[in-house]
Amino acid sequence: MTGDLIIGGALTLGVSALGWLVIATAPTADAADASIREFGTLLTVQFGIVAALWWNQSAKLSDKVVDQDAPTRQSQKDVNVMNGAAATFTALSVISSVFASSPWRSTGSWVSGIGVLLLLTMAGSDVRQAVPISLKQRLQLREIIGLLSLAIVITAFVWHLIK
Repeated sequence: MTGDLIIGGALTLGVSALGWLVIATAPTADAADASIREFGTLLTVQFGIVAALWWNQSAKLSDKVVDQDAPTRQSQKDVNVMNGAAATFTALSVISSVFASSPWRSTGSWVSGIGVLLLLTMAGSDVRQAVPISLKQRLQLREIIGLLSLAIVITAFVWHLIK
């Protein structure tokens, strides 16, 4: 439980720090609004890619469980963990899209931003359990493309910060 909170808190602090950095480096209020919207869009894409990867891996694990004569508890547990993590990151993507579409200082932006941070804080267990399961899976072309897309989005974000 404490480890889950630490992981979720670290994710929350990281996203909060990046959001603050985006706003702090903007020269004007209009630039800050545009930058924070871009940040929200990048979060939406990142969370969406992770959710898609985990939904795909969950389906592959589920197929393995169905193909077995006597499914093991661990296999079914892994499927459930991946489903939960994918659902959490799908919700994060949806809430981030609301954040990205709202003006920076609007109520909608603040409520959805706080929602993202709270959900990230609570997602520590999902991340802690899903990442090792995900790393044990043999990557297929679809997942490799997803990871490359994630790397491109992260590179775009870093490029946005330094320009």
